Amino acid sequence: MPRLSLALSYRRRLLYNRKGVRLRLFTRIDIDLFSIFLTIILFAGSRYRSDRGNAEYRLFTLLLSLTGLELAADAAISALEGTSGVLCRAIALTATTVYYIGFPFAAMVYVFYAEDQVAANSRRDRSWMRLVALPAAASALLSLSTPATGLYFYLDARNAYHRGPLFLILVSVAYSYMVFSMVVVVAAARRRAIDRATLATLLAFPLPPIIAGALQIRYFGLVLVWPAATLSLLVIFIHTQRRKLSSDYLTGAFNRRRLDEYVEERVRDFREERVGAGRRGRRFAGLLADVDDFKLINDRFGHAAGDEALILAVQLIRSCLRTDDFLARYAGDEFVAILPLSNEAELDQVVGRIHARFADRVFAQGLRERLSLSIGSAVFDPEVDKDADKYVARLDYLMYLEKMNKKAFENQKPMTGEDPLHGPGPFRSDRDR
Repeated sequence: MPRLSLALSYRRRLLYNRKGVRLRLFTRIDIDLFSIFLTIILFAGSRYRSDRGNAEYRLFTLLLSLTGLELAADAAISALEGTSGVLCRAIALTATTVYYIGFPFAAMVYVFYAEDQVAANSRRDRSWMRLVALPAAASALLSLSTPATGLYFYLDARNAYHRGPLFLILVSVAYSYMVFSMVVVVAAARRRAIDRATLATLLAFPLPPIIAGALQIRYFGLVLVWPAATLSLLVIFIHTQRRKLSSDYLTGAFNRRRLDEYVEERVRDFREERVGAGRRGRRFAGLLADVDDFKLINDRFGHAAGDEALILAVQLIRSCLRTDDFLARYAGDEFVAILPLSNEAELDQVVGRIHARFADRVFAQGLRERLSLSIGSAVFDPEVDKDADKYVARLDYLMYLEKMNKKAFENQKPMTGEDPLHGPGPFRSDRDR
């Protein structure tokens, strides 16, 4: 009887262990399938016809495709564990090989995506990409040889996965790409090539998989890398959609809705700091720029040339601002920049740089035409600017005043007079423009 009860107890433990293993496998498959479903949704949501030709769209969809492929391969590996037969073994070997090939390639593609984001407005030498691709290509060759050599992995008689002697080489290659992408992003942030929101978003992809991978290496059988990568892609997708909703389609600057929200936020923050902390709020400055004779550009060269002029105007203005400075399209040919400046002298320097930048640039290839701007600028004054709308209206009037003075100067008749919105007083700028 003792032997019989011992045998029954052992059998029950064995069945329990097998059920526990199968339960973990089914849970792993469920997580993979849910992540695959999420990648399909992200892929469908990112298919904007207007974006299909740019590098950002191609790289992001390639990342989605590779992530979905890795998830499918992992689900197949889990489903086939514990099976037997020639067909099951062939599928298990193929899925595991695909998984190992795709791991470093997905990390490599993210390096390209991050580089595209941080250098989107500059011409780049892409020859370095070939060098960056070499480790992934070498790892792919090792993966292809592994079913015969067992270098990266091997499967036992029950198709259970085991790590090979060179497993850490694969891990080193993949995580080196992720760390390199973080270096690229942080370096861009330090030289102010990207704003803080973009920095946080671009770091959101490598960090969760790195943490998940460390746990996965420590605890064999735990697979979290690609579900974590799927969540990272979701963060990037949300950031991209938010940027599209707040951006002007033509120029890439922020749109009027985002401008209204941003100026209201700055005015509210200023007043709350001033009242709540018992101190002076952080002042800010703004400028409103209007493209001179924009209608003539449309009439002489066509609306396509007018669009090019607006795109060029945004590029030139942005080149004179810092990365975190806010730039929005206010109206057809008018743009507003909000700057963290507190005195007129610094603001005058920015305006001077913008005028000089436009004076150096010829608009339209083959046409000796130059763009010029009329700019109204002022530091926010809580005594005059009662709310955000009044502040933007003041910038608009100062721009109008400069435009009229330009025309009057051509006729040797300087414009004078009081502000029609506020009357005489501190509204008008007494700076010599």
